[in-house]
Amino acid sequence: MDAKGLDALAERHGVTLHLAALPGAFVHPGRLLVEIDGAADESLRSRIAEAFVIGNRRAFDDDPRFGIIVLTEVAQRALSTSINDPGTAIDVLGTLVRVLALWDERRAAAPEARIHPRLRVPGISAAELFEDAFGPIARDGAPTLLVGLRLQKALAALHDLGGAEFQAAARVQADLAFLRAEAALSLPADREALRAAHARVGRAEGA
Repeated sequence: MDAKGLDALAERHGVTLHLAALPGAFVHPGRLLVEIDGAADESLRSRIAEAFVIGNRRAFDDDPRFGIIVLTEVAQRALSTSINDPGTAIDVLGTLVRVLALWDERRAAAPEARIHPRLRVPGISAAELFEDAFGPIARDGAPTLLVGLRLQKALAALHDLGGAEFQAAARVQADLAFLRAEAALSLPADREALRAAHARVGRAEGA
């Protein structure tokens, strides 16, 4: 999406554009891309459409969720039965914590002035990013205690680092991961260790 070009078009024609599909979204001929607030003729609508690139594959440019998904897929491949490398999955969890913490920090420091004042873009929610990051690892890593413990620790860290939105997203993913792992672990001692780690989500370190 050419955000600068869209904003310039909107300014020139005195309209406001409301983006309906973020970069990386699955689209089809019936999917709405943008709503136009103001009068728009066929020529303007055509030029707006030209500002969008639709391809067969997602790309990292302007699509931060794709970057998170690719990191998570590295962990999933490492957890496959053919590779069986939980250490790599644990390393990915650490990387995800750093990436999400940085995203939250940058978002909190966003400038007050709008970069493209004629363009309205929906935000990416913490819930979406947390599901992209941790949902697949929780499913594939459920039978592995070390992965389950580190996943709970990662979510506890993000819970403590962020505000209310981060805390709610971390809580949801921690609960889901706990339920999946508890059902997959056969030893009572392993389930008890996992339960203790899960109970620390939402409690600051040392509290």
